[in-house]
Amino acid sequence: MRPILPIFKRTILEVERKFVCNPHTTSIIHSNSGFPRLPNLTFKGRHTFEDIYYDLNEVCFSQGIWIRKRNGTWQAKIRRGGDFTNSQFDEIDGAEDVAALVQKLHVNTSIKAENFGLEEFARFVTRRDAWKVADVYEVVVDDTDFGHSVGEVELQQVLEPEKTDDGTIAVQMDARIKDFMLKHSWAFPSGKVVGKLSAYFEWARANKTS
Repeated sequence: MRPILPIFKRTILEVERKFVCNPHTTSIIHSNSGFPRLPNLTFKGRHTFEDIYYDLNEVCFSQGIWIRKRNGTWQAKIRRGGDFTNSQFDEIDGAEDVAALVQKLHVNTSIKAENFGLEEFARFVTRRDAWKVADVYEVVVDDTDFGHSVGEVELQQVLEPEKTDDGTIAVQMDARIKDFMLKHSWAFPSGKVVGKLSAYFEWARANKTS
């Protein structure tokens, strides 16, 4: 069940599907030599960011909410559907809205405390190559500093406070992504996909020191 959330100034509906990456994925997308070609493929550049994830006794995680700082900016992702591979989130940015969310979740902490009283549970750096396709799809390939790579195809839509969605918009967006990836399967190979956080937990367990 989705928690009852405060009304934010603006949320971003983010729908994404992940795909398997290998050492040649970036060059394959760059070349755009498959059929049919990716329409209006535009490389948006490469950048690096650090994500730090926070929770307290899994109160946020248990309600489908991920809270993080990306390069020092507070963000929250609120799951509205899908799974760890094909996901649908409401995304909010900024300390004020994230603090309101933490307060609404009744986390046993003070929002005036450092990091709203939450505890860090994951930290890693990602190098991202990003493209825009057909002026609407965002395609990214992420390489983490702990050795994991994964790709994503994403659509976003801004939802103003007065605009509600019963899930129809997210389902339609996911269907568009699925059709797009199937049409260009040469660029987005199928297979077992592991997201960054899941891969981080596996890596952390394997490297845990006693």
